[in-house]
Amino acid sequence: MTQIVSASGRSSSNPPNTGDDPLKQDDQASRLRQLVSRFERDEVLGENSQSQPEGWTPPVRRIPVIAIASGKGGVGKTTTSVNLSIAFARQNRRAVLLDADLGLANADVLCGLMPKARLEAVVDGQEPASLEDLAIDAPGGFRLIPGSVGIGRVGELDQHERATLLHRLEDLQQGNDVVLIDTSAGLGDSVTTFIQAADLGLIVVTPEPTSVADAYALIKVLIMGADGAGEQLHERPKLAIIVNQAINEKEANQVYSRMAGVCDRFLGYQIPMLGYIRSDKRVVKAVKARSPYMIETPKSPAGRDMTRLAASLTEWAGIEGRATAAATKQRFFARR
Repeated sequence: MTQIVSASGRSSSNPPNTGDDPLKQDDQASRLRQLVSRFERDEVLGENSQSQPEGWTPPVRRIPVIAIASGKGGVGKTTTSVNLSIAFARQNRRAVLLDADLGLANADVLCGLMPKARLEAVVDGQEPASLEDLAIDAPGGFRLIPGSVGIGRVGELDQHERATLLHRLEDLQQGNDVVLIDTSAGLGDSVTTFIQAADLGLIVVTPEPTSVADAYALIKVLIMGADGAGEQLHERPKLAIIVNQAINEKEANQVYSRMAGVCDRFLGYQIPMLGYIRSDKRVVKAVKARSPYMIETPKSPAGRDMTRLAASLTEWAGIEGRATAAATKQRFFARR
């Protein structure tokens, strides 16, 4: 299992005991209802309205949703998202990746794909209007919902558009075991909204000082935003760190200890590290070849680290393989 380091710098083979289940379905449904309710009230009904649209039913969440973010670009966030999706698939989990790096999406490029329809079809209310309808098979066994490219206005969605996407996450509940969201880099409202609506926000950081500083800035915005939100959010978002491009485990632990220390001291927030990915020249080679390294070299140092990270997340987030089992059974009977 991937090593998990506590805020004190001591390492453990098990995640820290936070006193409650980080993925309680009541909590996640409540967060999503409150976020969507706020968007609907402010944008659709007007700021002074207190009622919900007639016939509106809050979506029910049943599988874990994991948002992957970073304080700055260039730290390997999308590469991590794609290869983590493949690692889940290799462990018999049906993963779907929503590329929400709005305006600059490139997960499809990393997979060597040329999608015909992209995320703006759902945002604009075009056909198909379902995220499931947009999902395409990607190399390595996961499915990808391609994001928008070269459309400036999609770079930051308004409240109504964000509410639309939050609603549409319900489309992905059937036939999947886990939903991953590759967010944009930075501190924009769309980034923080996706993380707040998710069950877990993974913050990707590298040993570079600028990456560490910007990752802390993102964590600060998320924690202080929740603390100042009153009744708008149910609780602080669940966050964890992934150290990418570390020379070795020692450097990864050093980066994590530095971040955990400032988070604990200035925010009163104890953040775990769920894994690290070592710097590996084969990752760069795979990116240039437009093929994920979990396909090209799954037994490379980075590949082995990603496999451990997926296993740790599967256990920590309780990602069950029911959708995979159902799909396998369906294919079996289809052959008879």
